[in-house]
Amino acid sequence: MALEVSPTSPTSASTPAAPVLTPELSTVTTRAQVEHHLAQLGAHEATLDARLSSLISSRTRLSAQLNALEGLREVVEGIQQEAQHMAHDIRGVAGTAERVGGKVRVLDEEQSRVRASIEVVQAVQELKSSIAGLDTAIQKQDWEAATRLMQRATAIDPDIIASGFAEAVVPTSTLPLTPPQTLATLRASLLDTFLTSFRTAAAANDTNNIGRFFKLFPMIGEEDTGLEAYAEWVSGIVRAKTAALPTKTKSPTHFSGHLTALFEAIALIISQHQPVVEKYYGPGKMLLVAHKLLDEADRIGLRVVQSWDSERRIRTKVAELAECRFPGLTAPKRKPTAGVGGMQGSPQIGLANEEEKGDPREVDALLAELALMSGRWQLLRRFLYGRLKEDDESATDAATETPDDDPPPSAKTPITPVTAVPELAPSPPPEDDLAMVEESLLGKALDEELENVYQPLETWYLRSSIEKAHQMDELDHLSQPTLSSSLDDTFYILKKTLYRLLSTSSIATLVSMTKEVRTIMERDVADVWRVRMDSAFKEVGTGGGTGRAREEEKDRREKDAKATFIAYLNNLDTAAEYTVRLVDELLAGEALHQAFFLASETERARIAIVGVRGVEDKCRGVLKAGLDHLFNQLLRPRLRPILSDVYKDVSYILDEDAYAEAEYRDDVRKRFVKAWEGLLAGYRESFTPTNFNLFFATAVNVLVRPWEGMIRGMKFTELGALRLDRDIRSILSYLSSQSSYSSGSLRESFSRLQQIATLLTLDSPEEAEEVLSATGNRLTNSEVKIIWAMRIS
Repeated sequence: MALEVSPTSPTSASTPAAPVLTPELSTVTTRAQVEHHLAQLGAHEATLDARLSSLISSRTRLSAQLNALEGLREVVEGIQQEAQHMAHDIRGVAGTAERVGGKVRVLDEEQSRVRASIEVVQAVQELKSSIAGLDTAIQKQDWEAATRLMQRATAIDPDIIASGFAEAVVPTSTLPLTPPQTLATLRASLLDTFLTSFRTAAAANDTNNIGRFFKLFPMIGEEDTGLEAYAEWVSGIVRAKTAALPTKTKSPTHFSGHLTALFEAIALIISQHQPVVEKYYGPGKMLLVAHKLLDEADRIGLRVVQSWDSERRIRTKVAELAECRFPGLTAPKRKPTAGVGGMQGSPQIGLANEEEKGDPREVDALLAELALMSGRWQLLRRFLYGRLKEDDESATDAATETPDDDPPPSAKTPITPVTAVPELAPSPPPEDDLAMVEESLLGKALDEELENVYQPLETWYLRSSIEKAHQMDELDHLSQPTLSSSLDDTFYILKKTLYRLLSTSSIATLVSMTKEVRTIMERDVADVWRVRMDSAFKEVGTGGGTGRAREEEKDRREKDAKATFIAYLNNLDTAAEYTVRLVDELLAGEALHQAFFLASETERARIAIVGVRGVEDKCRGVLKAGLDHLFNQLLRPRLRPILSDVYKDVSYILDEDAYAEAEYRDDVRKRFVKAWEGLLAGYRESFTPTNFNLFFATAVNVLVRPWEGMIRGMKFTELGALRLDRDIRSILSYLSSQSSYSSGSLRESFSRLQQIATLLTLDSPEEAEEVLSATGNRLTNSEVKIIWAMRIS
């Protein structure tokens, strides 16, 4: 069907009529379709009639509004005529203003050109007078005036200097070249004069003239040349202070002392000369001078390191010691002798004496010297970071404190000790590298020496010292607890090694060596003690003789073996404590913070040092296995008879008279105390407190299980149950007084026995359930029934 929209009045304010759909006549084929379409047309007609009626009713109002608008026509026409007249007048004035303004702009442009020309003329005149005065000052050798005139000339616009006008006006008969060429020639003349004069003054150590000419270089735009000359001078000072290097020396600190003197000279020069340099050349300009000083340090320092290497025959010693073996650290060849107290150890089996290829004292001196050299280099590195990484503001403030006429610091100023170098400037914690320091050839050479010399020598020194400590190991039976001498000897060497490691201030060396130190302590100390404990009782049953003599010899050997075993157990416990104490001392002490100043290096160092604490875990593990072995060897077979002896002829089927008698005799507690003291006699004095507590706890834990089984085989009256409860409580009280073993742990071990005794004293299941729940029930329902069945009336 086609879509048609009925027209609406343009003045109507009503809603537009809905569209009427007019079908094609050919499609209207039924009566219903015709009627439907007629109904639509009728509705549309009604809508149109309603709108027409609305328009007719509002006609009066619309007519009044149209009349009012007609009355305003004349007013609007008058306003239009006045506006046209005013626009005509303004158009004329605007044309006049445009003509006058154009002429003014032309005048302004001409005036600006005249002003620019005057400025050019004045600049050229200034240029000409500056060049003439500069030439005169050079002839008079008035270098300060010459530099001021050069500054005036070079401050002129380069375009003016190179202009044709300047080229035509400035040249004279004495200076015929163009202005740029003339200035270049005069600057080259000044530079050559300043360099010659500066070097002459430097050779004569004339500090006044050195300072005079040093300040003139930046005034003629030659800062780099001035800094180069200055750097050559201060490098000469360093060379002069470190010129004499003997080729042969026996002093153990000769080479480290030589490097120390070198680094002190560099640090002193930088600390005293930096304010002068940054005052006249600007903040950060000391970097170039410091770079030259480090180059000189590389040259001299590498020569020192090479001389140390050849003079001390370092490579030969490292190669020889690399072939050394440590038979005393692979298997126990002898037991420790009795030492103090006159007790003799078992027969000694000598070590396979390998010819010693190294003297520990000589190696110790080499390690100390190399560590000192590395530490001094790291101290200089710390100082350079603190000085050369300062911000511009602090550097400028420091520079302004120097008076204008101050000469540079004299080369004869005494050198302060190197230990005071870090105090010259605070050491900030920058994380970005100072490239010239990190790329120093001397620093890299020292790192290589630490890796290829220090680490293998320190490893050999530590292992050989530990081997020597094992060879000279002896017991001190008068000490309480019993220890062997290898413990203190080993940890003296360990502490010395770790502190020397820190003194190198090399994070790579520290990280690598702490891992090696931990491995050595676990393998060469804890494992050797473990093997010696394992072999302590192997020779007890051997030996000649018959009868009583043989038994006495066996008893003596068993006593010695027991003392040796306990001594090594005490060694392990004390070694674990020493390890923790030493690590904590290193972390909390000043040595760590003096060795490292970068936050990242300090954190890595802390992690490396904490790794040494793994020795404690190793010692504790070997200690636990050793205590269990000693307990099973000596104490476990004697524990079972204790209960039989304690409960011999003891009955808990008691009436009032029997209960009173049992209360008076107190046989169970007395027998237990006597047996327990006989069982652990001597152990408290021989063991360390920690070992005794562990041994004590093991004995208690092993004892309570068969004790519980024995009680379950008894019968109890009501008074007998009360007696059992009192016996267990009194024994628990006695055991608590015998050891610092945690009372909570001891009660935990006795918890089932106490609950059994408590359960036997209760009258009803409800009461039993309430009491057991309050104390943490450790008994199952079936066990409760069995215990209740133990009661008799």
